[in-house]
Amino acid sequence: MLTLFDDVFSPYARKVRIALYEKDVPFERVRALHGDCNRTDFLDVNPRAEVPALVEGDFSLYDSTVICEWLEDRYPEPPLLPRDPELRAKCRLVEDLADTQLDAAAYAVTVVEFGRGESHPAMHEAAKRDLERLYGELETLLGRSDYFCGEYSIADIAVAPHLIAASFLGFPLDPVRHAGLAAWLGRLGARPAIVKDNEDVIETLGRLQSENRPAFDPYRVQWRGDRLEWVMKNGFADWFAEEMRAGRAFFPLPIDSARRP
Repeated sequence: MLTLFDDVFSPYARKVRIALYEKDVPFERVRALHGDCNRTDFLDVNPRAEVPALVEGDFSLYDSTVICEWLEDRYPEPPLLPRDPELRAKCRLVEDLADTQLDAAAYAVTVVEFGRGESHPAMHEAAKRDLERLYGELETLLGRSDYFCGEYSIADIAVAPHLIAASFLGFPLDPVRHAGLAAWLGRLGARPAIVKDNEDVIETLGRLQSENRPAFDPYRVQWRGDRLEWVMKNGFADWFAEEMRAGRAFFPLPIDSARRP
């Protein structure tokens, strides 16, 4: 039996869960981090304490892309990666766009507006501008196809959680300018695997709200890679410096002075 360390709200964990549901692979869940139990007992699997992480017996791995590619090799039916080399490459490019640019464009706003309930008009406008650019790119990549690579694939699975979350945050698709993408999202929303995962997210969010518990700690935020790049290139370096001074920001794998050479 597979064990998945996940966070119900993480788009990366959602990608893996949806792939598992699509392939009808049974798995046990350990809800790590935000909102539920703040478990870090999977550090032996991923020292960065980031979800998702997957364990099968003595075998373990992390990173949503790596996990999904392993799932494709281990459970090839139904296929979620195209067989054609060019479409396979396109699938990976769309997945990367979702995992890097889409995620980064909404992350800071999620922390400030959703997490803290604060207003930051400049940040909101920057997120809106960047997301609209990305929606346009995705509209072009989709073209006249039902799915990004012709057939349903990891590309679709990777993008969907981000667009669902962005709409929740107040950045919906424009039904005129993004007509193809809006229709695509409607198709995905009817898939049983995505319906199941959406229900899990909504149920968990409702439960946490009824218990007056946050979905995550917005005053202790982990930053890395593209998320931090987005903050800097959009002119919020001073904001981030204050986050650091106030102890509201941290990075994975803190420096252990005892191990310095």
